[in-house]
Amino acid sequence: VSTKAHVYSYRILLLEVFTGRKSTDEQFDGDFSLRQWVAEAFPVAISYVIDSHLLNESNTTPTERSAAMNELLVMIMEIACHVQR
Repeated sequence: VSTKAHVYSYRILLLEVFTGRKSTDEQFDGDFSLRQWVAEAFPVAISYVIDSHLLNESNTTPTERSAAMNELLVMIMEIACHVQR
C-alpha cells in the first residue's frame, strides 16, 4: 500500500472520528463525500458537523467550551481536509 493511500485513509479516519459519521453513509454517495460535507462547514460552521458527544464537557462554561472546542476542531479538520502526498 502506498504512502498516498495511507494519507488518504488517515484523513478519512480523522473525519469519521470527529464527525461520528462513516464515509459510507447513504448521505455520502455519488459526487458528495464526507470530506466535502466537512469542507462546506469549514471553518465557520464546523460545530454543525462535529459529533455532539465530543462537545459535552461539564467543568467549563458553554462559552469557554465552545471557543476552545471550535479552535481545536478547526485545526483537526484542516489537517484532515488538506493533508496531501
